[in-house]
Amino acid sequence: MKVWELDREFDGLMSFVKTGREGKKRDVREAVLKIREAVLSRGDSALVDFSIAWDGWERPHPLKLTPEEIDEAASRVPARDLSVLKGMIRNVVSYHRGQKMPKRAFRKKGLVVEEAPVPVESVMVYVPGGTASYPSSLIMGVVPAQIAGVRRICAATPGRGGAINGHVAAAAKLLGIGEIYRVGGAQAVYAFAFGTGSVPKVDMIVGPGNAYVEEAKRDVYGSVGIDMLAGPTELVILCTRAHSPEHVALDMFSQAEHDELASVGLFSSSREHLEAVVRTMEGLLAAAPRRETIRKALDDNGYMVHYTDIGRAVEAINRIAPEHMELIGDESCLPSILYPGVIYVGPHTPVAMGDYYIGTNHVLPTAGAGRFTGGLSVDRFTKRKVVVTIDRTFIERYGDRAERLARIEGLPAHGDAIKARKESPK
Repeated sequence: MKVWELDREFDGLMSFVKTGREGKKRDVREAVLKIREAVLSRGDSALVDFSIAWDGWERPHPLKLTPEEIDEAASRVPARDLSVLKGMIRNVVSYHRGQKMPKRAFRKKGLVVEEAPVPVESVMVYVPGGTASYPSSLIMGVVPAQIAGVRRICAATPGRGGAINGHVAAAAKLLGIGEIYRVGGAQAVYAFAFGTGSVPKVDMIVGPGNAYVEEAKRDVYGSVGIDMLAGPTELVILCTRAHSPEHVALDMFSQAEHDELASVGLFSSSREHLEAVVRTMEGLLAAAPRRETIRKALDDNGYMVHYTDIGRAVEAINRIAPEHMELIGDESCLPSILYPGVIYVGPHTPVAMGDYYIGTNHVLPTAGAGRFTGGLSVDRFTKRKVVVTIDRTFIERYGDRAERLARIEGLPAHGDAIKARKESPK
């Protein structure tokens, strides 16, 4: 991993991060459009063909799991793991419960505007299942949707060999989700965005995924709602003073093991600290179960940054706007750090705890989207219902001005509609 000298290589670092994010976007886009065409033209049969090709199906399976299949998969989960899943659900519910938007009324003479949240009607929660399985992502998607009041929540996840992961099934049962489809990838996004023979069209698609899932979500936005573009994971660690090289290395591993496209970076004011972390990673890598994925992610998308000016380091991190950030050491710069999806502060707050048990949502913006949006929350599943009532006193007070604006903008019918109200009998 290259060590960037921020003082003289700021623009080079920004270009490196941007290039890594762009990756093989053109190739991904072309592949995703072919998947879209197949799903739209052949529906269920295309989904089955993709599952046979990519998910190891030896024969076709119904796309929707039966209750018996969900029960059987969940039954393989030991009681200890069920307790762990229940604890996570409790923490996520506890944190998200306070996010629900309250009703609001605005009043002034002659005017009443009432606002209230209205939940979307149907949601698909996507649960990745590439080289790992993610019951935590199911929980992170379902809990805020349930608190928002979404009526129909279904899940989609790749069915390896036709079966789904037992822990995903167990989490679904604990959450009361009985509608699960064994379909993954970009094809799942297209299926739920437009509907197929067996797969329903929904109003909203949420959940993280690989670059193909992210691109498909980008493509279907407008036909359905999406939470955000949540692609390959990202982590930046800022050490304002040297911290345990082992802790830092393991935190970087924790995100690099997700995906070969994962991006991890370390900012430190000590070059010796950076070198110690690199040596530690090399020593730990041989024993890492997912070492091939980690090494590929570090080699392609990992970076080390030596800085001497903390303000310049914060500027760089705000420009990168990583999905996750850790701040270890002097915390006085925290108010200036604005755009990471979530910031974990202190030596005892690893990103991995946020992925599982803190209760905050781990479905977060990637690829710099943190500069304009936040993580998944209850209000993402609602729209604002606005009801407006004005009476004659408001028309008499403001009607002339509104009518004049209509004439200024060259929209005479607007002005006539207002004028007619002003001139009508009381």
